[in-house]
Amino acid sequence: MGINHLRLTEQLRGNEDVCYRILTELGYENITFDKKYFRFSREPGTNPTSMRLSVDTLKFVCFSTNEYGDIYTLAMRQKHLHFPDALQYVAKAAGIEPESVSKQTRYPFSGFYREWVRESEDPETAMPTYEETILSPYGEKYNLLFFHDGINFSTQRHFHVGLDMESNRITIPEYTFDGQLCGIMGRLNDTKCDKGERWLPLLPCSRSLTLYGYHYNYATIQHKNLAIIGESEKFVQQLHSMGCHIGLALCGCNISPTQAKYLKGLMVPRMVLALDEGLPEEQIRAEAEKLQTENTLTKNQVGYIFDRDHQYLPKDSKKAPSDCGKEVFSNLCKDCVVWL
Repeated sequence: MGINHLRLTEQLRGNEDVCYRILTELGYENITFDKKYFRFSREPGTNPTSMRLSVDTLKFVCFSTNEYGDIYTLAMRQKHLHFPDALQYVAKAAGIEPESVSKQTRYPFSGFYREWVRESEDPETAMPTYEETILSPYGEKYNLLFFHDGINFSTQRHFHVGLDMESNRITIPEYTFDGQLCGIMGRLNDTKCDKGERWLPLLPCSRSLTLYGYHYNYATIQHKNLAIIGESEKFVQQLHSMGCHIGLALCGCNISPTQAKYLKGLMVPRMVLALDEGLPEEQIRAEAEKLQTENTLTKNQVGYIFDRDHQYLPKDSKKAPSDCGKEVFSNLCKDCVVWL
């Protein structure tokens, strides 16, 4: 049963007793509370105030190591969990019934209408999901097409890239925000194929209700306090091969309401939109504005990459900022980010 990240966060934020219970379950010691902040020691016998957790935002900072994150990455750190399992662990430690924060919640009779409204507001909760075993026929088959495009074999393994031998399509699994398999995209393994034939969903899903890389890169995004958002799965994978694990992808050039909600829900202070070359600056800026938050607790700084003079991305090339390698991408981030 998948845990809806934002629903769980809603129940945890501002709840001093529940946060204390989670910290205790995680094994932290010397826990004290003052003015909406918990202070506690990083490890037994160390400075009892080295760690600080905000009850309002669920974000923590370790003053002795300069580490950042939130209550979920604390669980990942302490219990050596992946993000989806950390959601389950935190809910259990908090004493929250999984059904109350599950994407599969159903209410009887009159409650049906209540849930229908919820799914209308949060359409990602109605996404069908599948067992990982359906990826078995495609597994452990890496490709040179991606490799020559800057995605090494280690990255292909990390993101479970495979190959459907029958259709000769490279397979890319798609996941919900809580890490449940919800679709499979197929890229024809042919450099000379027509553009219209390149991509075909082998297991369709609504990609506007997902963010590629979300559950993979959640912890690093929290630690770095920065997310970089591109268009395609390739963008996230190319960044990973560069050693940059803070990428997310829209699977398009428009930010959907669901994607905007979860990007804001990361509550990181900086976000950079990195769309492909060729879009008008006005359009890119309008998309970036969707990511701005006004709440004083979660106010963020949003920027977008725009190579106005085509120093790094050739004009009309339609290239992604990650397409030309690590050095060009670094220069784009250094020289071509426009902050709102």
